[in-house]
Amino acid sequence: MTDTTKEYASEFPELPYEVWPSGQTVSKAGFGTYRIALGNDGHALALMKAIASGINLIDTSTNYSFGASESLIGEAMKALEQDVQRSDLVIITKIGYLQGPLLEEAKKREEAGNPYSDIVKIGEDIWHCIHPEVLKTQLSESLRRMSTPYADALLLHNPEYFFKDPSLSKKLSLEEKRNEFYNRIRMAFECMEDMVSQGLIRYYGISSNSFPFATDHPEFCSADQCLAIAKELSKDHHFRIIQFPFNLIEPEAATELNQEDESLTLIEFAHKHSLVTLVNRPLNGIRNGQLIRLSDHATVQLPDLALIQQEVERIAHATHSFTMNIEALGLQDEEVKNLLISHITSVNALQVNWYKFSTLEQWNKERDAMLGKMAIALTGINQVASIKAQEWVLQVAGLTGKVVNLITNYYATISNADFQRVGYIRSVIEKAFPGGFTDMQLSQAAFNAVRSIEGVSSVLIGARSIAYVDDVLFALQKETPVYDRADWLGMKLH
Repeated sequence: MTDTTKEYASEFPELPYEVWPSGQTVSKAGFGTYRIALGNDGHALALMKAIASGINLIDTSTNYSFGASESLIGEAMKALEQDVQRSDLVIITKIGYLQGPLLEEAKKREEAGNPYSDIVKIGEDIWHCIHPEVLKTQLSESLRRMSTPYADALLLHNPEYFFKDPSLSKKLSLEEKRNEFYNRIRMAFECMEDMVSQGLIRYYGISSNSFPFATDHPEFCSADQCLAIAKELSKDHHFRIIQFPFNLIEPEAATELNQEDESLTLIEFAHKHSLVTLVNRPLNGIRNGQLIRLSDHATVQLPDLALIQQEVERIAHATHSFTMNIEALGLQDEEVKNLLISHITSVNALQVNWYKFSTLEQWNKERDAMLGKMAIALTGINQVASIKAQEWVLQVAGLTGKVVNLITNYYATISNADFQRVGYIRSVIEKAFPGGFTDMQLSQAAFNAVRSIEGVSSVLIGARSIAYVDDVLFALQKETPVYDRADWLGMKLH
């Protein structure tokens, strides 16, 4: 198979690349096609923008959009064939899930008395299988959809679903379940070695959510054990790649000692043995079953504090002038005069206290009192003959309304749950990585953080629009510090 990735990468000197054990030069960001599908122009433009801008790693799966993600990749390559060769790209697909049309086909086979072996029936709408027959059948369909004669890598997609099989005997010990699990891994590896010899793939690996788990977790998948199986099959094996979640909320791939007799973390182990590591879900952390979005793109933005201060000072100047000339207005009614002075005093107090309220509720209480005084003052001044006094009071009232709205927006924002989430995450990042990512948006900081540790080959981003691609390209060009296990433990402690 021809490899022109080095030549491709040379066209983008501003971006970081890594040379993989295969000899391919691969971008440090990968385009993940989860929820990307043929027929969506925005998705197609995002993928083509990524490829045209220096991102040559594409990650997909047979079950992403029921195969439509792979079809989009095929169409994108056709659209760009005048400028980008197939050999410029590194395309990885995954097999394991049976959903949608794949599930319907599996059910038809079962009804006809010719079922796939080793099916794991997770639920009515989702089955799972890594049996060689499924791998061969689905890879053929995958290559057809992508209009390519080969995939650079084929990964087993979350094989740990085996442990969720409701048909597994409850009498089996965890050790017995693991023995059967790795037997199935072995059969799959034997099949994929054959695929390499046939030129259908260059190398293979596993994508597993449970790679970073503790060794005693009932669904733990050991990269150490998988590598040992590959070595038993052949000293020239092609098990070269692992994929797993790693983000600011789930740092276990950099902190959990679960490889080589619990002496190395997953990332340390992969680095030691020259395994390619692909990070998925860098912007979607999961804690206690709750998804935490590591991005501030959809978050309410803090109002311009300089503008608020400017408006506060502006109203202060206006009220000062009014106060200095209040006697000249000829106000005979002392009650009206006192109402005006009380209102002006409360407005002037904003200069020193507008940012000191603890909550939106506290500010609203102060605001309502201020506006109440203003309403009474306006009612009183209307009974005064002085046109000049009415004009001045109306001017102050207009300025008061504007600044009150600005301040209310400020307190509403800092009370917003998303805003507080982003602020908390940023504070934790700063404690764990002081000064490392302070000048970036949260999405860029989260992306760069996971590629800051030695041993991470590439980070996969689900870029469903050009804006997401631009965000990643900007982050890639930022200088990234190098952090280690101890630094990431600081994130785990929070």
